[in-house]
Amino acid sequence: MKQVFRGILKLTRFDEYVWFVIVTTAFGAAAGGAVGVDGRILVALIANWLAVGFAFMINDVEDADDDALNPAKINRNPVSAGILSPRAAYIASYVTAALSALMYALLGTIPFIIGLLSLLVGFLYSWRGVRIKSMPFVDLIVHCMMLAGFQFLPAYFAYTSSLSGPWLWPFLAFISISMYGELFNELRDLAGDLQAGVKHTASLLGERNSKLLANVLLILGVAALIITLFVVQLVPVWVLILLAAMAVIVIVPPMLRVRRSQNMVQVQGSFQVPLVIAAALATSAWFVVPWLNGLLHLGLF
Repeated sequence: MKQVFRGILKLTRFDEYVWFVIVTTAFGAAAGGAVGVDGRILVALIANWLAVGFAFMINDVEDADDDALNPAKINRNPVSAGILSPRAAYIASYVTAALSALMYALLGTIPFIIGLLSLLVGFLYSWRGVRIKSMPFVDLIVHCMMLAGFQFLPAYFAYTSSLSGPWLWPFLAFISISMYGELFNELRDLAGDLQAGVKHTASLLGERNSKLLANVLLILGVAALIITLFVVQLVPVWVLILLAAMAVIVIVPPMLRVRRSQNMVQVQGSFQVPLVIAAALATSAWFVVPWLNGLLHLGLF
């Protein structure tokens, strides 16, 4: 039983998305009008974590046979590594999806519909009968919705029933950055994927063009984020100051570890996770501090 639990926990790969989902959920809720922590944002966050977890879990179950032939992936995947049986992995995946759907249902009709669409896309992305992730360009669009847009929108519609207000720019920022992230991962695994005959956007475009497209998507995402922060002014100034301070703190260690032998993909990869963690902590404070202020009557705002 202990091994099964450890295998299921490993199957979720929660460390790869737990922080980014906090950011997308928080921005979605804020764009919808949320102020401070309440039940809706907590339910939305749990639903989003479970939905993304399901996408990662079903991906590893469906890829288990292929990963068993790849020395770089066989031990990362608990099914191909023999830690978890395919049957147990499927059961855990579908239970996770059901729990996510239940949480989305608590948020209302629109979040529930979007949540179900997110779960369906997460399944079709990896299921061998369709395998969207093997469809060049479609994989980028689906990825950006599955791992960003479909987290932002349920949180947004938990607080409002119409698309209005400052939702567009943060939405564009997150889906662009998510597409960049997918292309970055494809570039990271390109050599092995080409040998294995895997089809995706990077394998079709080639390394040079893929890097160009990735940088364009990153620039678009950053531009939309700048508009969100400084033109739309969705985020309070004190949160931006906190984010800047935390970003400086987390960037310094990777800068000291950067080696001249590293290529651009390796360099960017060393900065991504620390920056996402800093953003998640700052956006968490964005909601927690006003909640504590009202609870304890601190008079901060």
